[in-house]
Amino acid sequence: MMSNTGLLILTNPARVKKLLPVIKRHVLQTLYIQYSPPRAAIPQYQFKTSINSKTITSIYTQAASSLSRIDVRVLISKTSQNSSPIITRKPIELVIFDGNYPQEDADTFIQKFLENRSGSCRHISLDIDNPSEADEGEKGSIKSEDVGRTSWRKVVLGGTFDRLHNGHKILLSEAVLRCEEKLTVGVTDETMIQGKILWELIEPCEKRIEAVKEFLEDVDGSIRYDVVPIADMFGPTKSEPDLDMIVVSEETERGGIKVNEVRKQKGLRTLDIHVVKLADDMEHSEYEEAKISSSNQRIRLLGTRLKEPDLTGRKLKPYIIGLTGGIASGKSSVAEKLQSLGAGVVHCDKLAHDLYEPGRTGFQKVVEVFGEDILDGEGRIDRKKLGQIVFNDNEQLNKLNKAVWPTILDAALVEIQRLHTEGYEIIVMEAAVLIQAKWQSVCHEIWTCIVPHKEAVKRMMERNGLSEGEAEARINVQPSNTEQVEAATVVLSTLWSHQVTLEQVNRAWRAVKDFLNQKS
Repeated sequence: MMSNTGLLILTNPARVKKLLPVIKRHVLQTLYIQYSPPRAAIPQYQFKTSINSKTITSIYTQAASSLSRIDVRVLISKTSQNSSPIITRKPIELVIFDGNYPQEDADTFIQKFLENRSGSCRHISLDIDNPSEADEGEKGSIKSEDVGRTSWRKVVLGGTFDRLHNGHKILLSEAVLRCEEKLTVGVTDETMIQGKILWELIEPCEKRIEAVKEFLEDVDGSIRYDVVPIADMFGPTKSEPDLDMIVVSEETERGGIKVNEVRKQKGLRTLDIHVVKLADDMEHSEYEEAKISSSNQRIRLLGTRLKEPDLTGRKLKPYIIGLTGGIASGKSSVAEKLQSLGAGVVHCDKLAHDLYEPGRTGFQKVVEVFGEDILDGEGRIDRKKLGQIVFNDNEQLNKLNKAVWPTILDAALVEIQRLHTEGYEIIVMEAAVLIQAKWQSVCHEIWTCIVPHKEAVKRMMERNGLSEGEAEARINVQPSNTEQVEAATVVLSTLWSHQVTLEQVNRAWRAVKDFLNQKS
């Protein structure tokens, strides 16, 4: 029987590695962990402050590998009172003991010490035999004249905190451990994220702030939290006089030093600096970072469903995937991969090209709008000449689009019906203009290909023989990557190797097949 939310009573951190793979057979969504070493073990129920940096780092690092889809939260108690209750935001449905405890003691614990539990809360014991004890030494370093200190009144830290992961949880927990009164967290706003990989997938600042605040209040409600947006690396540190410590990671240690330089210039007291070591990502691939990171999280979102398709009042056959993306984003190569997997493919760009041939409807409409001056010596539309007109003048581009988009869509729908008649149940409509033309309404879901702007410019220059300015002009008349992502059910990126793109496509294809099998 699976439970949505579990609580692990952990007496020995060395057992975590063996416990977590077993726990994922019992817990679906959230696992709270209360560290209760033997001197405060059940059935005495004495939960004193005893957790330290190494224990937290060990638990979250192991959880990143073993419980990648479960939200793990290590509770940090600051109370020194015996028999204190365990308080969690989500109701506990299952209590897991890492040893054998009598039924009566377990029942008493649930009734007496869980303030937020479900009416059907139950318990299990996982007796994992591991006699070795974890080294309880601190991980990280305090750079302070007063090295004997263990806590500070007011602590500060900053970061992007996109899709809160276990690396973030380590950093935040380290700050909580050292804070007595108030913890200030700066969350980078949109002005600071655009240099990050796949930044278009980063959640809105407001959502990241809410996630950080909710996590902190859940793991330790005994101190005050001030979670604020920041537009530069300094945030509140450049103006708040009564801060005591800044918590940084190894890679941002230089930033902590810079903060103190600025504070000194402003006549503010310098901050003690606590450096948190980066946690290893034991599952990273060759094109991902070796540390647990938001970048890895975003890369792993590629090819997955970001939202469920809206199928209200829609027939499922044929199932139409709208495949789009900017110029040079690699959507054509993605279409080829989908075709090899069994999808029917309609290339709207090719349809448009054919419709420009003499005697076709598209040809007539373009000549009506732009006149015969755009024809070459053979009486065909000179696409290069037309491109020079429309890509340098938005008004002219809008005229072209208004003239040909309805004709292209009509031709695409005819082609979709033909492929369905031939037996294709999943049909990909590849269209660069899908978002601008508002063709989403004819698709069950939208797949968007993105690459960084600089990469798109580079590809355009190499592929089309354009200057940098010409490539920029063509890219800038299209919806931005952010607009494309907002409309997407699935996001793909061809930034890496053919094999990496194929993995993304296969992942997305399996999800569609599974989805349709469930609906049938």
